[in-house]
Amino acid sequence: MDDNMKITFTWVLSRDRPKGKEVVRNTWIVDEPNLPERTDVQKVLNGSLNSFTINNVYPRFFRVTGSGDIRLLELENNSVSGNLVMNHANYEWWSFHDTTAFKGCGGVAGPTAIVVSEETPPTGILGDTLSKFSIWGLYITFVLAVGRFIRLQCSDLRMRIPYENLPSCDRLLAICEDIYAARAEDELGVEEVLYWTLVKIYRSPHMLLEYTKAD
Repeated sequence: MDDNMKITFTWVLSRDRPKGKEVVRNTWIVDEPNLPERTDVQKVLNGSLNSFTINNVYPRFFRVTGSGDIRLLELENNSVSGNLVMNHANYEWWSFHDTTAFKGCGGVAGPTAIVVSEETPPTGILGDTLSKFSIWGLYITFVLAVGRFIRLQCSDLRMRIPYENLPSCDRLLAICEDIYAARAEDELGVEEVLYWTLVKIYRSPHMLLEYTKAD
């Protein structure tokens, strides 16, 4: 017993939901001031004593979130102390007796804790989605998706207005039809002239306005 002594206490909680986080585990390390006396531990191991006391082993109240995290509740007297007992029979085993147990626990002396588990969504496609991403995550994803869609619809809108809100496109459509007709008649020279005329109109806002005036 000359080496440093360390005592850890682990809770393993299992639940049906949420999917993928059915098992929650957390470990507490007993602070050095709350460790038992080395002589008492040595006596228990030698068989001359059957138990030793550990103070503030783990918190009695804690909350398990939907994401699987364990958070302590800020309450007074939230620590459990007890005796670690070495039992002797056909084989040896350790048992923990809670010396600070509540009267409402029905005289249970073993390790006890009061766990507040967050409400999780029901089973199904929607429930599985909410359990994986949480309501906030689903909400943020929805808002970002809608925002991106609106942004794509409104981006560079000022650049598209001159071409989308034209008063009359009859003359432009006539030029396009002439281009198709020239191509059909294999008049490539005429097609090229009409094509560059159309490009010139679109490049010049003034010409575009002139060609799209309402009659």
